[in-house]
Parts: sequence; structure tokens; C-alpha cells
Amino acid sequence: MSKTIGVIFGGPSPEHDISILTGLQSVRILSKKYEVVALYWSKDNKWYLVNNEYESVDFLNNKKIYKNKLEMKFNEDPGFYQKRKKLDFDVIVNACHGGPGEDGSLQSLLNIFGIKYTGPDQVSAQICMDKYAFYTLMKENDLPVIEKQLINTDEINIEENFVLKPRFGGSSIGVEIINDVITAQKLIKNSDLYSQGAVIEKYLENSTDLLIGVRNFPDFDISEIEKPLKNETLFSYNDKYLENGGLEGSKRELPAKLSEQIEKKLIDMVQKINHIIPTRGIYRYDFLLHENKLYVNEINTIPGSHALYLWKNLNSSKFELLDSMIDEALSNQFNNWSLTGSDGIALKSAKDIASKLG
Repeated sequence: MSKTIGVIFGGPSPEHDISILTGLQSVRILSKKYEVVALYWSKDNKWYLVNNEYESVDFLNNKKIYKNKLEMKFNEDPGFYQKRKKLDFDVIVNACHGGPGEDGSLQSLLNIFGIKYTGPDQVSAQICMDKYAFYTLMKENDLPVIEKQLINTDEINIEENFVLKPRFGGSSIGVEIINDVITAQKLIKNSDLYSQGAVIEKYLENSTDLLIGVRNFPDFDISEIEKPLKNETLFSYNDKYLENGGLEGSKRELPAKLSEQIEKKLIDMVQKINHIIPTRGIYRYDFLLHENKLYVNEINTIPGSHALYLWKNLNSSKFELLDSMIDEALSNQFNNWSLTGSDGIALKSAKDIASKLG
């Protein structure tokens, strides 16, 4: 029996444009086998049903994009509606990067709608999007991390260059090398990238970024390790998404040329982290290597292009990887909220509301 797959992309996020690219790629790949429905989430928080054949440039100035508006209804049969007709899916592929698509907001909505979806669940999304919460969790589990401080704390001890990052955001947009706190505070004040807070950490000069894809379905599996070849001091948005035609054309070593010791240490860390925050879909783990020491940087729960390119040398096609994500989502239970204690006894024992108010 053929499945109907919805693909959600876009969203009110700094990574809106990259999400469109990932979403359209997913639509093309999955259309080879499944009926695919493309759902565009606009920057102004509206929803549209769009043509599967649209190209990325069509989302710049094409009024047809906004022709088929969708509504969300919370009725006896909640979900996405086009006029009076509900759209039915077997599963949703979440191709949203950053913002509410990756921070647990969209996951919560889909849980309420009773729609299964790929990628992180609500809790994992929240933890991994919050750079300070993720850092704290790693530190508490004795994993090597670069010390972070919240920029709005009273005491900030910085004696050299440091990296400023949005507390809630992606791995490149808003990430800046700064040499004084006043400059950082001015940046934060004048950019909505830091509206939910910011963190700072020591800048490790001449460090190397190392990235690896991780999945748990059907079994635990890792990709080759990637070493991005960056043009700037940081692995920037420009390096990642704009040079050489985009993410998959970026300059890289794949596999990265590493010593056996470093490679083993990195994989050991991956396995430990995966027990703390189990991967759902494909996550990309980002590490920093500095003076022969590895640091956990962050986890990207919905990486660009779903990190499919990291498996290109391992005989796993893009379709097979996405199809596995769909099977995993379909196999998961959700909406298993407990009703223990909601047996009416407290309601029966209450005399009246006025007495409860004291």
C-alpha cells in the first residue's frame, strides 16, 4: 500500500531559505516511490500547499506560492485543512532548520494533531536547540566541552577573543568572533538573532571542525567523519551554504584524515552522547579538534540536506536514508500522555471553587 508523505519546509527562522532547499530535495527524492505533499511554512507564519515541481527561485517572487492557503483546525479531527478538506498523511518529513521547526514547537503541534513525523521529538529538539542547556548536559556527563557563559550574567570573565552565539539558533548564523564584551552587547541589542539570549565561549584559534551523521534505525549507524575546508576562521554560513553551489558542493575531506586515536575517541563520544540524547532520524554531531583534544560542540537535529551526503561513500542512497527515517517515524509511538491521577476524585472532594481560592 502506497504511503502519503507530507514534507514541511520553510518556517519563520533565519534558516528559512536553507530549509526550502532541504525540503524540495526531500520532495524530489521521495516522489520516486510515494505520493508526496509539499507544505510550505512562510516567514510570516502562514501555511501553503505548493507544487512539488517548484524550484528554489520560485520562492522569491512567485505569487503562485501563496495560491493554496492551508488552515490549522483544532476540531474533532484536528490537522491541516485546505478549505474544508483535511490533508491526510501517513507521516510528515520535517525539513525545517532552526526556529520553531527545530526547537520543539512544530513537534508539539504535530503531537497534538496526532501526525507522526521524522526528526527529533519535542524534548530532544528543545535540549539540542538550547546551546546552554546542551552544554550543561554534556558537562554533567563528563564530556569535554568548551566553557560557556550566558552573556546576560553579571560576571563575565573574558581575557581574550571569544565566540558569540545565539543561545537558540543554528551552527553558523549569528556566530561571531568578538574581542570585547561591549561589542557583544551592542550586537545582541541590535539583532533579533539574540532575542532569546546569547552565549559566549573561548575562541580556539586554528581548531578543526569535525562532523558526523548518526542514526538509530534500523540499527545504530554512523556516517564517515567530515572535515569541512573553511575559507574563514569559523565554519561560516557562506562556507557551508553559498560556496560551490551549496552544502553538498562545499569543500571538505570525506572521510577526514585523522589518526586512529582521534577517530576512536570521537566515535566513543558519539556512542555516549547517543545514550544521553537518542538520535531520531539523522542527527549531525559537530566536534572541534584543537591541539589534539576533542570537544563536543553541538548537535544539529535537522541538518542541512538531512546530512544525506555524509553517507555517499557507504553505499546508502539518499532515498534509502530518507525511507529509513520514514519507517522509524511510523514505528514510533506518540501521544502516550499519562492520565494517572485524573480519576475525578479531586473534583468530587472539592466543596466549591470559592473555598479553594481561600
